Amino acid sequence: GPPRSTLFPYTTLFRSMLLTSRALITTTLILISNIALAELHVTQAKIRLLPPSVPNTSAYFEIENSGENDVTLVGGKADIANKVELHNHIMSGDVMRMEKQSAVIIPAGKTITFAPGGLHMMIFGLKQPLKKEQIVPLALMTKDGQQIKFDAHVVSPNQHRHH
Repeated sequence: GPPRSTLFPYTTLFRSMLLTSRALITTTLILISNIALAELHVTQAKIRLLPPSVPNTSAYFEIENSGENDVTLVGGKADIANKVELHNHIMSGDVMRMEKQSAVIIPAGKTITFAPGGLHMMIFGLKQPLKKEQIVPLALMTKDGQQIKFDAHVVSPNQHRHH
């Protein structure tokens, strides 16, 4: 075979490349875990069951931010529908109206409730009618591009009245 001296530069090069890529991977993993994999936890998620002729519905849930930084939600996703938006009910004079929210801040250490008459997730253009007790995967999108995935249960409107 070839004399040892011609292999030497390649083994050294290979070794340093291996160490460099290992260091890169480690650094990347540390960075990813520090970006506060948005420490958001969604609970009690429900989607309102409406008559099959109604193409839009809404989802309600509690979202807790157990992290040390505020997290900004900018939208949502649902495979069951054409479009998802975050909305809030706002009093305008003596009229309650629904308004799209381009950003909803979930403060560090707080829990925000998305509920009828307040913040909620609007689901537009259902691709097929929902069924009672169906479990629907949804996702919230954060400003920094993360998806917070969760499952919501389909319930009749009278099943989730707030007291």
